[in-house]
Amino acid sequence: MVQIDVPVAFGIGSFLADAASKQLAEGSRAYFYRAALKNNIFQIFFFSWIPLYFLLNYFGWETTHMWWDADSVAAYPYFVPILVVVFFAVANLGFLLGRSLIVRGHLWANRLVYLGVGLYAMIWVFGQTSRTFHLGNHTQWEQGVRPYFYEDPTFLGMFIFSMIVWIAGLGGFALSLWREGKALNTAS
Repeated sequence: MVQIDVPVAFGIGSFLADAASKQLAEGSRAYFYRAALKNNIFQIFFFSWIPLYFLLNYFGWETTHMWWDADSVAAYPYFVPILVVVFFAVANLGFLLGRSLIVRGHLWANRLVYLGVGLYAMIWVFGQTSRTFHLGNHTQWEQGVRPYFYEDPTFLGMFIFSMIVWIAGLGGFALSLWREGKALNTAS
């Protein structure tokens, strides 16, 4: 859902900065650019397409049936481009905040940032299951036709696939950054 996708992009930037904390604390521009590049590659190939897919195909669910009275994102021609720009700006701001906190020796403050974003996302999803567990467009929502997400095999299959890609990608990128930092420490 957009309401959690954007903050989660911020949290992931912060998380990947944590994974690269040894390199970022070292202060080298090369390490900074390498870690920032990995953050952006992750966001491009393992995350940003997920909210876009669900916006285009499950607009009501992706916006949690709030604020939008049309049945399709196509009714809002600026929504997708603005979302993409905001998504990447926020993802990079999360990384830059993480780097700033790490360089200042506040690693745990950075961890609180992404843990707080994760907590917020969980509260958003599980605090309003009457919205987040249901699919349908605005008209269906108004009419009370609100199928559960698991009743749509296409949605469920794509949701499971995208979560596997997202989690595997995040784990792989974090592990890669962490290993680079560990190698940096052993080389010193």
